[in-house]
Amino acid sequence: MTAQPYADLSMTRLAVAALSAGQGRARIVEDVSFTLTAGGVTGLIGPNGAGKTTLIDALTGFAAIFSGEITLDGVPLVGLPPHARARHGLARTFQALELFDSLDVEENLAVVAAPSGSPSAGPRAGEFGLAPIAGLLPATLTHDERAAVAVGRALAGGPGVLLLDEPAAGLDPADRADLAVRIRQIAGRGVAVLLVDHDLQLVFDVCDHVLVLDGGRIVTSGRPDVVRADPAVRAAYLGETTEAPATPAPATPASGPRPADVPPAPGTSTPLGASTSADGTGEELLTLAAVTSGYHEGPVLRDVSLTVRAGEIVALLGANGAGKTTLIRTAAGQLPVSAGQLTLLGERVRRPVPSALARRGLAVVPQGRGALGRLTVRENLRMAAGRSHRGEIDRVLGWFPPLTGLLDRPAGELSGGERQRLALAVALVRRPRLLLVDELSFGLAPGVAPRLLELLRTIAAETSTGVLLVEQFAALALRVADRGYVLDRGRVALTASAAELIARPDLIEASYLGQVAPPAAD
Repeated sequence: MTAQPYADLSMTRLAVAALSAGQGRARIVEDVSFTLTAGGVTGLIGPNGAGKTTLIDALTGFAAIFSGEITLDGVPLVGLPPHARARHGLARTFQALELFDSLDVEENLAVVAAPSGSPSAGPRAGEFGLAPIAGLLPATLTHDERAAVAVGRALAGGPGVLLLDEPAAGLDPADRADLAVRIRQIAGRGVAVLLVDHDLQLVFDVCDHVLVLDGGRIVTSGRPDVVRADPAVRAAYLGETTEAPATPAPATPASGPRPADVPPAPGTSTPLGASTSADGTGEELLTLAAVTSGYHEGPVLRDVSLTVRAGEIVALLGANGAGKTTLIRTAAGQLPVSAGQLTLLGERVRRPVPSALARRGLAVVPQGRGALGRLTVRENLRMAAGRSHRGEIDRVLGWFPPLTGLLDRPAGELSGGERQRLALAVALVRRPRLLLVDELSFGLAPGVAPRLLELLRTIAAETSTGVLLVEQFAALALRVADRGYVLDRGRVALTASAAELIARPDLIEASYLGQVAPPAAD
């Protein structure tokens, strides 16, 4: 839906000036300034780790503020506790749907509603479309119903400013469309809305103005169509400009018979007409066939098909919230498969046992460094190597020479790049057949991630290890990958060889940043 202007957009409800904030002593948000106007919807977007939730926490009193000002209808908020800010008219939702489980829906709304008879008294369940479930307990509701209750409860106190943190997470397309309508209705009452969501299509469709946060700073802002086309936004979400490597790095698959190509999942899009593999050879180490999986709140992956073969790197791409980490957890045995078929290391399984998979040759490098901070580098490697010890450790240190001089240093004292090297080394010291790597570039300084990815390409070629590389920054991953899959809201939107994906960056941008809105009629 196209955002419509409102007559009172000139009235500023919330003003943020030069705000710097974080958690503990860590500064996460720096020098952020913006305003929210009555009747307007402002989007806040940015990649993982940009500081979006920290910013909301700072506005609502749940994060440390180092400097700057926040005013709500002229009232300074800095220094006030969360409940005082709420009484002044600032409301929010949380990523986790925290409801009062012992209270029914109507009672959840009543807890935060303005006193009866107050001119700002909040609406009841019927005004949010919640009347059919007003007497039910949260535990009996679907995820979509719980999400609607969370928004309703935030509004029950009659706020002037509403901060929505990932309200579309886990919603199906129909419920996302309903959410978009509700957001515009809320703004139509004169409420200033700040919308944070990974669903960029929703943000661009429903918002009047969009802010882009990257590295804790606002890098650009403006109308949705202008922001979507901004090079700074493409850089934040896609990494550097996609360009083919000078010499393509082909996979070096293990010897063996050529398996039949795995067909794409029903309903998936393969517009480039690519095959499922660069050359179709190599033992299949991981196969998902029409897999659906997720959490208690509901499915995240829907009907996903994917294959990783020995010796190749397969890039799994997609915007925040697309389902990449959920796929890694499913493949690693941490989440059950509710539909479809998962085949790991030649064995068809429904819910594999992670420890058994590790013994058979699966290793995972999780997002956020997979090493124990209190142990030294040497102790981390010895614990992972088990009885192999010296020989395997020496072999892996040959790939990571910088770690040799750090063997007696605690992992927690290493730099980001050093810890990521250690995480890879800990995984590789087990001689895995299949390696799952989640966001290798996360939190690394510019220039470090490309070198680690090139090293990963070399290791896959030398050892015939199959690699599933989850990476938000498409440009980085495609430089070393053989093939790529692009996830969009839990489904495979695009699959092709790395070379073909590099040649069509517009298709990847559409998956990350949403479709370009059609021009308005004259």
